Amino acid sequence: MSRAKSPDTRTGNASSAAEQSAPVVYEGRAPRVPAHLKPTGREVWRAVWSAGSGAYSPDTDRNIILRYSELHDRRAALLEQVDADGMMSEGYNGQPVMHPALRFVESTEKELRAIETVIGFTPEARMRLGLVAAEARRVASGPEDF
Repeated sequence: MSRAKSPDTRTGNASSAAEQSAPVVYEGRAPRVPAHLKPTGREVWRAVWSAGSGAYSPDTDRNIILRYSELHDRRAALLEQVDADGMMSEGYNGQPVMHPALRFVESTEKELRAIETVIGFTPEARMRLGLVAAEARRVASGPEDF
């Protein structure tokens, strides 16, 4: 048994491909990279805005993307310190212990994972956001579709 595709209300064409994309909330250029970001954060800033393909708004999403980029800078600096010092250091009684910065790497990565979920950078989050986007398109298509 075959299923008929629903027609696009604007063109009358089947729109199964359109159902997969998130709504565009911003069509302008990505905001300028904040000057205080270091190389890792700058790269992340550009990658997030590029990957968003218009799904992020500079007015409402700028701060969370900035925080995400700053956290990547923090993580890179901490890992650089661990690389310079070695994974192990000496405890107060002379015993070998893990580098103290690794605790901060772990907490930074926890914060990064939380933001990645919010901005759709995990497969589950993208799926959930896609479902929300499909519902938004359904509502925006007009009351005649209810």
